[in-house]
Amino acid sequence: MTLRITAAAAARLLGKPLAGLTPGTQGGAVRARLDYVEQAVPQYARNVVAVIRGSDPQLAGEYVAIGAHNDHVGFTATPVDHDSARAYATAENLARIVGDQLKDITPEQRAAIRVNLDSLRAARPVRRDSVANGADDDGSGSMAMLEIAEAMAKAPVKPRRSILFVWHTGEEAGLLGAGWFVEHPTVPRDSIVAQLNIDMIGRGAAGDLPGGGPDYLAVVGSSMLSTQLGKAVADVNARQPKPLRLDYQFDQPSQWPGYNNLYNRSDHVYYARAGIPIAFFFTGLHQDYHRVTDEPQYIDYPHYTRITRYIHDLALELANAAQRPLVDKPNS
Repeated sequence: MTLRITAAAAARLLGKPLAGLTPGTQGGAVRARLDYVEQAVPQYARNVVAVIRGSDPQLAGEYVAIGAHNDHVGFTATPVDHDSARAYATAENLARIVGDQLKDITPEQRAAIRVNLDSLRAARPVRRDSVANGADDDGSGSMAMLEIAEAMAKAPVKPRRSILFVWHTGEEAGLLGAGWFVEHPTVPRDSIVAQLNIDMIGRGAAGDLPGGGPDYLAVVGSSMLSTQLGKAVADVNARQPKPLRLDYQFDQPSQWPGYNNLYNRSDHVYYARAGIPIAFFFTGLHQDYHRVTDEPQYIDYPHYTRITRYIHDLALELANAAQRPLVDKPNS
């Protein structure tokens, strides 16, 4: 059994304040009886839904949906030193990048990885960390949605169609929030003309993945159901002050190790199953994926800002178009 206690309780058990204590410090013996009751409790995780109403009376009943997930993976079983863990993961990731491919490294390559702990300790003391904060996965998508919503809410002229924002819960537990929303939508399901999913758009540097760089953005599924949606994705990007380099390779059945079946691995898939055209934007898995080192200081904010502005402009393009994207592909 694991118990989580307050800092004050820990200081009382150890007999001294926690400040200055080193890992492994032992306290006195405790004799106690633990009384507890196990009972089922409601799960209070919720999707968060918001709408900006369209300005065109004929089109306001149609919706461009924008989505991201607001959950992550919780705690690790054992705290690790943040800096040394990230230095090792970065070295391991760089060893896996071979040209434009991501390769598995050999046991010999892994054994050869060395981390200069002296330089890390010279910069700062050990920082034990057990919380996976998910700054990129998917804090980046969730906060991009807030910025897009704020920009649209403050705009003097609203888009013709309505904009539906859904912060899905439970993505990491199996796309639970997206599955629930598509089965129990707050608007008529057939009124959703497209869904733009944003899951990890804060990274994408050359050291994160093959082909990465300051202009990198992967797009998944934009032409799977609708040729028109795929064209809008490309056309809006081409009109950006500095277009992004769109990577479509994840639409292919054969992908890098670790990326298999990416089209089915985020919230958009439930919308696609319902016949709603989707486009999924992300900047790639990286060395901090699902680790305690996925933190805000590693986000590439200028790159992130450009991607967010682009998705904002794409949503407006779809919301103001004369016709909704035509579904002209089989839903497989």
